[in-house]
Amino acid sequence: MDTVRTRTLPSPRPELGSGAARLLPALLVTIALGCMGSGEPRNPAIEDGGRKILRVARRAEYKSLDPAGQFDSASAQIVGNIYDTLLEYHYLQRPYELVPNLLAEMPQLSEDGTTYLLTLRRGVRFHDDPAFPGGVGRELTIDDVIYSIKRFADVNVNVKSYILIQNVIVGLDAFRDATRQHGPGMDYDAHDVEGLQRDGDYRLKLRLTRENPLALYPLAATPMSIVAREVVEAYGEDFARHPVGTGPFTMHRNDRRGRVVLAKYPRYHGRYPDRGMAGDRERGFLEDAGARLPLVDEVHLPLIEESQPAMLRFRKGELDLHTVDRDNFIKMVDRKDGEFRLRSPYAEQFELITAESLATEYIAFNMNDPLVGENVALRQAIAYALDVEEYIEIMLNGRAAPLKTVVPLPIAGSQRDIGADYYEHNPERAKQKLVEAGFPGGEGLPAIRFDYRSTTKETRQGFEFMRYKLAAVGIKAIGRFHTFSAYLQRIESGNFQVGSSGWYADYPDAENFYQLLFGKNGPPGPNISAFADPEYDRLYLQSRFMTNGPARFAIFERMSEILRDRVPVILRYNSISFAIYQKRLENFSANMMVDAPFKYVDLDIRLAADEGVESEREAADER
Repeated sequence: MDTVRTRTLPSPRPELGSGAARLLPALLVTIALGCMGSGEPRNPAIEDGGRKILRVARRAEYKSLDPAGQFDSASAQIVGNIYDTLLEYHYLQRPYELVPNLLAEMPQLSEDGTTYLLTLRRGVRFHDDPAFPGGVGRELTIDDVIYSIKRFADVNVNVKSYILIQNVIVGLDAFRDATRQHGPGMDYDAHDVEGLQRDGDYRLKLRLTRENPLALYPLAATPMSIVAREVVEAYGEDFARHPVGTGPFTMHRNDRRGRVVLAKYPRYHGRYPDRGMAGDRERGFLEDAGARLPLVDEVHLPLIEESQPAMLRFRKGELDLHTVDRDNFIKMVDRKDGEFRLRSPYAEQFELITAESLATEYIAFNMNDPLVGENVALRQAIAYALDVEEYIEIMLNGRAAPLKTVVPLPIAGSQRDIGADYYEHNPERAKQKLVEAGFPGGEGLPAIRFDYRSTTKETRQGFEFMRYKLAAVGIKAIGRFHTFSAYLQRIESGNFQVGSSGWYADYPDAENFYQLLFGKNGPPGPNISAFADPEYDRLYLQSRFMTNGPARFAIFERMSEILRDRVPVILRYNSISFAIYQKRLENFSANMMVDAPFKYVDLDIRLAADEGVESEREAADER
């Protein structure tokens, strides 16, 4: 969707979409620690009782905490810490590797490649909640898995992310059609799904429609988290604000526009990884190997939408992890030969981490709009008028790479693997295309409306940069700025002309990005442009279940040519996830497939007190 699920280091992810994809918020999610009290500086990492408190600043309000209804990174940040999925990504291993979470072992595949045997981990319990008898969470069983998969397929519950498993499980598409015909409240037990075969309380046979190398990826996506039927039924429509899962944290306080507080679940089953990449042990990433998770006692999530106030709190020692806005980047960071380093004295106080994100930023045209949707020459004129490379250099301080395909650079099948040409800044070509479009010099062309998923200063500055480039060729632009939730509502209803969007990977495969323009994934699905092209759709289906290699990449190259020529979207950039964090924050790894790694990180409370004092003194000196 409007990609609002961009992972950026602090959870680096702008808000991107997710088919199970996530729509990216415009800026990175920020992790912040503590608030300084009045009077003497105190240790920002602990509070009364010696509890470790991790404070993480949310950059956008969440939309829904119902896993099946969650479609954005702001929601996924919370959902992924309260609920569990059957599989998850190894926190330290690269390339990204699926490992068991609620399962006791990796699924076993039959010889014919069409049936997986799933075996549940025993002893996993749901969080305590009044929805359970006596208020005590019961043990997870395979019935919860079957119920959750069926509920994920229910069209009355999930209108956005079913594409994750569409045409994957035998009989599940027919079940979805049955929910459409029945309407809300269908009895799931009265409708068996052939591909979900119960084998006792802890085992499930998952039958696939065909051999599928992508079949296991959806089992690690937050929208497919496992829920309890009695909780869903007890809270009804309020379930979207009353999450109860088996995850590392429970919901302690839920203030959507204020502060969300997550509390450690003491019976959580997870353990810290006991292996990693070369050098991880020397870097201290395996000191907690085998420790029960989570390692902190609480996570506080205040809503701080503007980056400057968050940076001030970070500099005072009140934030543990933060992104660097354009103004502070110039002051705090050096860039040389493509490498980023903190300047002194910041290098002595903080740590810096960078990584190529798995996110694509783009501008989406509404193909149903009578102006931009029906005039390809106008869309091409806008593409030629924009200057992505200069935008990256000036507005992003070089922290991104221009895209020629819809696939982020680290993922196989990107422009690194295929030949791809794309629009470069060319004002003269833009003017020629305006003539072809019927608006020479912009004469008679109404102002183009651009909708944004953020109201921050950085977002407005980015629009002004773009508006200037468009004005230079005769195109007038109007910016409309929304909260992320309001933006989603506008996009989903098709009430927009041009939307600033982005997508963060649901799984590390190019298919997850090419599906953004597949015709059947139109609104309210991730194809927010409502783009439809018979050749593109045929090639997408042909490539979907292929393994990576020359044959698949040749198809991707042709699909990229279609997108270039018809321009339903203007590709912009693949961001470099970039964050600075306090030295007291431990185990923070740049994992682009973990939305918010709260259960893995720890706080060195021995460092926290001194850091808080020194950071506050320096901030005071600068003032």
